[in-house]
Amino acid sequence: MMLSPPGFLWLLRHELRVLWRGSILVRTHKYVLLPALVVGVLFQGVALALGALMVKHPIPAEEMLLAANINLVFLFALMFSRAMTSSIDVIYGRGDADFLLASPIPPGRVLAVRMLGVAFSIAAPWLLLGGVLANALAAFGQYWALSIYPMLVAEALLVAALAFALVVLLLGRIGPQAARRVGHTLALAVGVGIFVLGQAPHFVVPQRLAAFWAAMLPGPNGGGLAFLFARGLLGQGAALAASLAFCLVGFAVVWVFLAVPFARGTITAAAFRPAGRAAAQGATFRKSAFAALFAKDLRLLARFPGVVTQVVYRSLTLVPVLMILSGKFHTVGGLVVAAPLLVFLAGQLALFFISVLAGSESVPMLIASAPVPAALPRRASIAASGYAALIILALPLLAVFARVPELLPPLLLGLSGVLLCNLCLGLRFPIPLMRAAFGKSQTGTLLGLILGIAVSTAWALAIWLLAAPQPWAWLG
Repeated sequence: MMLSPPGFLWLLRHELRVLWRGSILVRTHKYVLLPALVVGVLFQGVALALGALMVKHPIPAEEMLLAANINLVFLFALMFSRAMTSSIDVIYGRGDADFLLASPIPPGRVLAVRMLGVAFSIAAPWLLLGGVLANALAAFGQYWALSIYPMLVAEALLVAALAFALVVLLLGRIGPQAARRVGHTLALAVGVGIFVLGQAPHFVVPQRLAAFWAAMLPGPNGGGLAFLFARGLLGQGAALAASLAFCLVGFAVVWVFLAVPFARGTITAAAFRPAGRAAAQGATFRKSAFAALFAKDLRLLARFPGVVTQVVYRSLTLVPVLMILSGKFHTVGGLVVAAPLLVFLAGQLALFFISVLAGSESVPMLIASAPVPAALPRRASIAASGYAALIILALPLLAVFARVPELLPPLLLGLSGVLLCNLCLGLRFPIPLMRAAFGKSQTGTLLGLILGIAVSTAWALAIWLLAAPQPWAWLG
């Protein structure tokens, strides 16, 4: 009996415990658990107010179906991009999947608990957000809203199954590193697509935009099969049952047929080693310790998985900046608005880069024992992170110099201040990031993220007050 393989529920409980221990709230509960609870209570209060408005001013059924359908499509895309990277992590990143497959545990059982774990992890944030609205509507007698819970779980199960199928296919052909890049690229495409849709009113005439949304309305027959999941989300009994059944069957089909490819792909991923670079074997030494540390930090930044997508996400602020500077977009304050936006972006980029270095260093004790001043590695990290941030901001800075040169002195002041503050902050409180390398423990705290946003916002506000002729005019 002692050597018999553990049961499904034991494995699932262990999987959920590992996921919970790796969550941001548990790793940083010393700082943010109580604030998170406070934020949850505030969200529920806002949802109650919103629910009261929805009950008092009911939305037409066609528009409700359209909104539900759009939300389901967006959630599918967001869940799928997250499920891709999570699937690679639970298969390859922990380094235990090949060990489990070498045990008497059936591969299908390991696959099932991993798929369920990913499904629960990608559904959790949306269950929290959608759940507060469901609770609020149910409090006013709209009990159909409680169908949000099973629908989001069912969609997460289907998404996790599809992501696992794609990841196992990719692992066997291109390796885990390239497969994770595919996941990051997909996440980037989804994020940029949502951002572009949000900016559509600035580029598309209102009449054409209204006609587009009118064409998407389901009509009096409920939209047919295309709106099946939307009707289920709105609590229509038959549609809800059919949607749940479809997702569960899809999950089961992938689980049954993926067990053997999963075991084969996991073993392949465990044995995968990226090819070395011939140029890296030259052993070229720098002229000084600082130059060597600086070059090492830049290489760590370039090697960080998903660095391009993360930088693009944070740099979406450049889109309105360039539109304002080119005269394509007009807002209160005119061209001066570009300055605080760039200051805020600089702070976020600096905090991200310094946090990457804090989590990517694999031999900190070796550097600590080097015959150099103790502060030199930290100075090199600050210099490399600031250099990377300024490289990204170089083009918009040239645009500011060309369009509004009088704005450059306060802008440079703000950039200097926010870079210095957030770089120093990131050394003490790096933000939570994904693993810098497979098998490496995560670092960072949510407190650093909160403080970094606060510092960036404070500097952006200060530069706005300094540069704008009438900084409070937008309140009028």
